[in-house]
Amino acid sequence: MSGIHLVGKDELHDDIEIIAPNVLTKPWKTTRIYFRQRARKYDIVEGVCLEGSFAPGKDARGNDIFVPVQYDVGGNRIPPQ
Repeated sequence: MSGIHLVGKDELHDDIEIIAPNVLTKPWKTTRIYFRQRARKYDIVEGVCLEGSFAPGKDARGNDIFVPVQYDVGGNRIPPQ
């Protein structure tokens, strides 16, 4: 369950509830608070895409995780072992 609402003209709250009975003993609730910074000016800049930098894998317990893709000194991907 999640709810996003304005608290004031420059404040936004995002109420989040995570229910994961296999992981948590009770629902986890949090509120993310965002403030509008009217006096500050920001430039939107291009980000760096990480697509292809991670591959599916398993941790020591067998859980699904993402692992970094290995590269050699020439920048070529090293195939998984």
